[in-house]
Amino acid sequence: MKKLRVSVMMALTGIAVADETTPLAAPLTTSAATTEIDGFNSGDYLTGDWGGLRPDLIDKGITPFLYYDAIFGANVSGGIQKDQQFAGQVYAGVDLDLENLLGWEGTTMKISTVNRHGNTISSSVGGIYDPMTIYGGQVTYLYQLFLEKKFSEQWSLKLGRVSADTDFAKSSLYGYSLSTAINGPIRATLLENSITSFPYAVWGGRLKYNHNDEHQFQLGVYQTGPDQWDFTNHGTDFSFRDEDGVSVLLQYDWTPQICGRDARIFVGAINSFRDFNNFNGGTTDFLFRAYAHAEVEVADGLKVFGVASYSDEDKVAKTPLQISAGLNYKGMLPGCEEDHTFAFVTYGQLSDEYGASIGENVTHEMVYEVGHRFQLTPSCYIQPSVQYIQNPGGTGNVDDAVVLGAWFGLKF
Repeated sequence: MKKLRVSVMMALTGIAVADETTPLAAPLTTSAATTEIDGFNSGDYLTGDWGGLRPDLIDKGITPFLYYDAIFGANVSGGIQKDQQFAGQVYAGVDLDLENLLGWEGTTMKISTVNRHGNTISSSVGGIYDPMTIYGGQVTYLYQLFLEKKFSEQWSLKLGRVSADTDFAKSSLYGYSLSTAINGPIRATLLENSITSFPYAVWGGRLKYNHNDEHQFQLGVYQTGPDQWDFTNHGTDFSFRDEDGVSVLLQYDWTPQICGRDARIFVGAINSFRDFNNFNGGTTDFLFRAYAHAEVEVADGLKVFGVASYSDEDKVAKTPLQISAGLNYKGMLPGCEEDHTFAFVTYGQLSDEYGASIGENVTHEMVYEVGHRFQLTPSCYIQPSVQYIQNPGGTGNVDDAVVLGAWFGLKF
């Protein structure tokens, strides 16, 4: 079985993908390590331990990383027209332990860059959610540039160039979807431009308080503005303009045991202070959105989750209500303990004000997705999936679409 899976990957050489705790996908699993050097597993990386250099750098406080992601997507039925596209991404950088390097106690630094290339089938499908999650701003970016300081086991502060989804409105379970209906932070927050997500960095900060192993509180403040999605400056525009404002985020996490099984529940709120353009003209100077998420392991390896988000600002919020649910089964197939089988569904209710602005009577859009991640090695996976987009765009004018896709991942 393993020889067959590796031969399949060799036949697809060069089209692979991976990820860490970004909005893209769940972290690669690393249980099948081949070599251990002071806790470092060279089998977790395609390039190994670099002749001993990599674990030596890590011991000194320098942890380099490089991931490559790619998605092939094809709209094979319905939508606006049939189409097929490829989108790829390089995510690379370094984590620095400044306590080891400079003696700054409890302080770390992260520097990263992102290159995106390729195209998407989104316009051919005609929906509000992109079936190819790694598309968006196809250039090279300076992404993360921040410091994080731990003051104790309970308190930590992060400051610098970041995106809010690093810490808020996201679960690692979302990262297995090829669609933006699930993947990343709760999509409704991005459609109304109240926060940014990977790889769009803004000035921001996050204060975290870990009360104990079960209870965590976070407060974040992030720059927001009409140019927050402008990729033409490649992430190097550090200015704060007169028309910019801030989004203040609050989130409470509870990680209990329910019937002896791991669970996570979080609730949060986004309060955005700036002038938002209304669909019907004029502006709104404040936007509020609440969200809640719950997940629980219901059997060995099987997790289920549900998430909901709501804003009453119909004149600004494109999807006032979004509800998603899903399941993720790790090791469902015998002999494939690191594989993940998943299914997702998202309901996005569209704003009447938005519909009026485009001259349509809009209702909702739904996205269904099923797929399986084949973890070929600890550093390499392939993930086919099928998406069914019901009522793309919410107008009733576009036929339901069927999208076939495959996501590939490499961790160097």
